[in-house]
Amino acid sequence: MLFSLGIETPENDKFAYGIVVPALCFDKYSCFSAADTENEIAEMATEAIQLMLEGMMECGFQLSTLKDEGITAYKSREDYAFCDQWLTVDVDLPKQI
Repeated sequence: MLFSLGIETPENDKFAYGIVVPALCFDKYSCFSAADTENEIAEMATEAIQLMLEGMMECGFQLSTLKDEGITAYKSREDYAFCDQWLTVDVDLPKQI
């Protein structure tokens, strides 16, 4: 599944890149991560998404109901205005039992 990522670029090299996965931010869930370099963003986001999906499955959430609205939709939301960069990552959904 493709997941949109909102990225907050750090002010300087003493801070990390902030990462949010809007498709996994609803109800009682929120998926955030951070990366020290631009090259690590996709890796760190993928790891956070995989961990979130595993936790959601353990709570009985049906992953088949997940929907990513796309970068254009998320960019227009005020709650993601802090994101100055956007990209997508492709993450395989784990099989539900």
